[in-house]
Amino acid sequence: MIYYLKYHTEKNFEIEFLAFLKRLFAVLCARYIVTPTINAVKSGILNLNAEIIKSVTPKFDFSEIDEKELKDNIRDAHRNTVRMILKVLAYQHQDVLLPEKWEIEHILPQKWQSSYFPKNSDTEVKELVEHIGNKIPFEKKLNIIASNGYFMKKKDSYDKSNVQILLELAKDNTDWGLDEIRERDIRISDELFSLLSEWGLNQVDECEPVVKLITIPEERITAYKQFIQMFNFEDNNESRDQFLTISH
Repeated sequence: MIYYLKYHTEKNFEIEFLAFLKRLFAVLCARYIVTPTINAVKSGILNLNAEIIKSVTPKFDFSEIDEKELKDNIRDAHRNTVRMILKVLAYQHQDVLLPEKWEIEHILPQKWQSSYFPKNSDTEVKELVEHIGNKIPFEKKLNIIASNGYFMKKKDSYDKSNVQILLELAKDNTDWGLDEIRERDIRISDELFSLLSEWGLNQVDECEPVVKLITIPEERITAYKQFIQMFNFEDNNESRDQFLTISH
C-alpha cells in the first residue's frame, strides 16, 4: 500500500510495481518457509517501509537465505506454509484461479496397508506422506487406502479436476510410491528456489554511486562556507556551482 500510494501516478508504475511485488513475495515467502512466524520479517518490513519513500527501487534489508536450508524446509514444509507453496507452484501451470474451495490432497494416502511397503518402517512412510512432494491442490477429498492399484483409482478422479498441475501429474505417472515422493520433493524445491531467485531472493542491491563534488579553490573555501550558511544550502554540486558562478 505504501508503494502504491507513493508511486501509482508514475509513468512506468505497473512495471516497477510488479517487479517490487515479485521481490517482496520472494523475500517474505522464503523467510516464512524457513521461520514460519511474523517476527521473522517484522524488522525488515519496517525498514522497507522507510526505503520505499526514498526510492521506486527500494533496498531490501533482509538477511540472506541459505539455499540448502530453504530447500530442506520446502520438502518438509511446516503446515502453515503448505498451501502457500502449493498455490505458487499451481500458478506456474495455469492462469485461471484455483477453485474457491480446494483441499490439500495427499497423493499417497495418509492411510495405507502395511503390506504395501514391506521394506519400509511405518515411521518412514508416515514422514514421507507429509512431505510436499506428496501434496497437491485438489477440489475434493478422496478416502482411499493405499493398496494395490490405488493410484489408478485416484487417477479417475484426478482426470476430472480443473487443477492443471494435478492433471499433469496424473498423465505423467502410472503408479505412486515413496520414490516418486522423493523425486517430486527435489523437483518442487528446485523449482520454487529457482522461481524465488528469479523474482529477487538474495538479490544484492547496488550501492549508490559516489558523487564527486566540484572542487572549491582553497583560497575560497571560507567564503563558500559562509555562502551556504547564509542561504541555508546543503553542500552539494548545485550549491558549489552556484557559488562559483556568482563569485566568478
